[in-house]
Amino acid sequence: MSASQGHPASPPSRSPRSGFLRSWRTPQHRDGLALVLSSGLTSGFGLLFWILAARLYDPATVGVNSTVLSALSLLGAAAQLNLGNALLRFVPVAGGRARRLVAACYAVAVAAAATAGAVFALGAAWWAPGLHAWFGGSALLAFFAVSTPIWTMFVLQDYVLPALKRAAVVPVENLVFSVLKILFLAGAAALGTTSGIAVSWMVATAVIVLIVTIYLARVLPHRRPADPDPRPVTVPDVASFVRADYAGTVFLLAAVFGLPLLVLARLGPEAAAVYGVVWQIAYALYLVVNGMGQSLVAHVAAEPDKLEAARRSMISKAMVLLVPAVLGIAVLAYPLLSLFGPLYADEGTLLLVLLALSAIPNVITWSTVWAARVRRNGRVLFGLPASITTAVIAGSWFLMPVLCVVGTGVSWLGAQSVAAAGVLLVRARRRLPFPAEPAAQKP
Repeated sequence: MSASQGHPASPPSRSPRSGFLRSWRTPQHRDGLALVLSSGLTSGFGLLFWILAARLYDPATVGVNSTVLSALSLLGAAAQLNLGNALLRFVPVAGGRARRLVAACYAVAVAAAATAGAVFALGAAWWAPGLHAWFGGSALLAFFAVSTPIWTMFVLQDYVLPALKRAAVVPVENLVFSVLKILFLAGAAALGTTSGIAVSWMVATAVIVLIVTIYLARVLPHRRPADPDPRPVTVPDVASFVRADYAGTVFLLAAVFGLPLLVLARLGPEAAAVYGVVWQIAYALYLVVNGMGQSLVAHVAAEPDKLEAARRSMISKAMVLLVPAVLGIAVLAYPLLSLFGPLYADEGTLLLVLLALSAIPNVITWSTVWAARVRRNGRVLFGLPASITTAVIAGSWFLMPVLCVVGTGVSWLGAQSVAAAGVLLVRARRRLPFPAEPAAQKP
């Protein structure tokens, strides 16, 4: 009997495919996907940048310049004192006070970055003698004193935009940045400057920082008398959040950006070039969970009761994106690295496979860290990154004399796998999320 004869029509069937697509349209996953797209664009154009650099410069020059940029990234990320994560956590609940909060965090981070850059350059003869001998003390001081604050602002703005629910701007910003640095690289190579790789990178960064700063000045909300008065975000709020999170992040940055310095000191500039190029490719896989984690915090900070469901959904979405990419890179590692030259393909193929595989357990470990940022759980924020970094650096130090640069890949995969197994074991035994610190207060 038809529906017109009295029986209600059956609801239209919904395919699993349509449900899967709808799940990506939620604000959290939509913004997370925008940030992953941004990372993908940056990594794709970054690959082209390093291919051109490897063709335009000899391996030793590439190795030294990539180490300079790794040191700069380490200093700039460390000098922002983890205020980027604080902005991601507190801007969504700050209302009209967000403008003042952003300005204060920028001022503190830029001052810290200028100091850190100058101190690093002045002491480079002791802790980075290879860089000091290559560039000279005066050139290093000029570069790091100016570039570190600029890079810190670049890092911060990629947290402010998602916090303002404007994550869609980030892919555009990073696309323009990627194109600019390639254009500047070609110009620097034509001029024949040995520091052209690092300089072109930083000139492009400065242009983007200027553009985004003007944009943020227009879109950050102003405080109006008619606005409801939210609970103010105080200095103790930010400080208590930053304290444990910053300590753990500094450990992680030491592994992500400091390890090239260790490779340079242990194995020389050519090995540093191989590691630098391979890590640029593998780190793009790590950025998948990073982008989705930023969106998680921005969208759940004001509603922490939704965190566990959001975290589980984040893991499943990250794995859908990541596993095929990891398998593809593992299969195509040799031809991909051949684009840079025979040295990179011969010495870096196994390293790239190991680093790519390590990105899968990183989804488990780093989703746990992002969830801990919402809860302000200091034990997880410090303990998990510190454990992984200690294992990576110690393992690399002892394995490099035996396995050469491949030892770093073994260390990354081993440390991430053990840490992920530990996280899953704890969750399986407790069947509960990690507890928040007793002193944590919801802003």
